[in-house]
Amino acid sequence: MKQSDLFPQNQPAIIAALHLPPSPAMRSENALTIRQITDYALRSAEKAARAGVPALYIQDLGDQPVSKTILPHTVAFLTTVGAKLREEFPQLALGVCTMAHRAREPLAIAQAIGGQFVRIKVFTGAMVKAEGILEGCAHEAIRYRAEIGAEQILILADVHDRTGMPLGPLPLVEAARSAAVHNRADALVLTGSSFEESMRMIAEVSAADLGVPILIGGGADENNIGQVLQSARGAIVSSSFKPAGGWTKESMLTEWDEERMRRFMRAAGLAI
Repeated sequence: MKQSDLFPQNQPAIIAALHLPPSPAMRSENALTIRQITDYALRSAEKAARAGVPALYIQDLGDQPVSKTILPHTVAFLTTVGAKLREEFPQLALGVCTMAHRAREPLAIAQAIGGQFVRIKVFTGAMVKAEGILEGCAHEAIRYRAEIGAEQILILADVHDRTGMPLGPLPLVEAARSAAVHNRADALVLTGSSFEESMRMIAEVSAADLGVPILIGGGADENNIGQVLQSARGAIVSSSFKPAGGWTKESMLTEWDEERMRRFMRAAGLAI
């Protein structure tokens, strides 16, 4: 995949983050069977396609608490769901983002399902998160991508991901430069603790002109997406597509609302 395919000229990049319900391996009260989760994903992708969303990625958000390493059942689970999505919706750009932090597994899953991109939350530097201290994996990601012949899979790298705190943080622009220039990320994802902070971060990094697209990683909705697209190349969206907001068990299991998705896409100038 060329960068221009996910980020076409004169068109914003809107990527839907498809947060999957808990898998059977979690043994939680909300766990669904793989078939039920696959059906959930297919319903969601159908709404996205009808609303004009051009890209989505799958993420095992429901599988909590988060492991420090990606476990075999996660690879199997995401590959099963992703392969079915690719089969049924070949027109969508498809990506992978894993809750646990690694480089190889997301790339391997993406290659196996015919995906076009991965999102990696700790690409450079180090972060303190709920599961402990996580170290950047840029070298492993770039080398492994080449090793398996998957250079067409784009790497969307978070900078100062809001789900953790940087350990010995670099200034924002230098952290972004490290990811994009020195470590070859194909795009950067910026997300502050609030929408206003996210916009300040995007403005600061955009001014550095690092030569890669910048996405807002959260907080975009139908009311502010116009403002976002004045500075960023696009947005990663999920919560704004749901009628139940916030990070609760209910919201994680709530499906996207197609009318909300259509309103968002119209506000982004991508209505069909």
